[in-house]
Amino acid sequence: MMVDGRQIRAARALLGWDAKDLATKADLSLDAVFKIETGTVQARTVTAEKIAAAFNDNGVEFIGNHGVQWIQHQVRTLAGIEGLKTFFDDVRVVAKRSDDEIVICGVDEAYLEKKLGEYLDYHRKEMASYGNVSMRCLIEENDFDLGASDYCQYRWLSKESFSNVPFYIYGDKMAIIVASAPESPLILLIQNRAITQAYRKQFEAVWSTASQPKKRTKK
Repeated sequence: MMVDGRQIRAARALLGWDAKDLATKADLSLDAVFKIETGTVQARTVTAEKIAAAFNDNGVEFIGNHGVQWIQHQVRTLAGIEGLKTFFDDVRVVAKRSDDEIVICGVDEAYLEKKLGEYLDYHRKEMASYGNVSMRCLIEENDFDLGASDYCQYRWLSKESFSNVPFYIYGDKMAIIVASAPESPLILLIQNRAITQAYRKQFEAVWSTASQPKKRTKK
């Protein structure tokens, strides 16, 4: 892809970023950002993709050769094991670049372990290695599978309140996972800040009533 300095400066202006903010978000040097913006160098494809991803993750996208706009909304459908992996790949991309807390409601870790096997171990190790990940997760009462405890706080929902259609909120994205779908699973990935903000509020209300997991009693 191609980006030019005018687009980058316009995108920064929408977000109120300075060049240093962009360098941090895109994992680039400040010097590289200056050179690309002034046209001293042409951004390589991988660098342009990093810049575009940094803006996309914060709700701004490039249009045409010179334009920028707020992302109104984006909906994707992912299916099956590969779709689930694609979703978790995206979670890591956003988590690595953003300090926004990840919140999850209704997840069944045992289901994910069954579907993803060693890939889930890899995902958890990567998330823990970033050092900036903050995550909270609501799981079913008496579920002792707390596989992401290195970076995640868990609370229990009562069996009556628990649903096995979890939602994940990360950055300005929300994923709904339907485990019972024929595709097994089906992931609806929505990018819309208004939606994520609304569901974050719902999550907070439920979190405040959930209970701390108890230690498993040895028999």
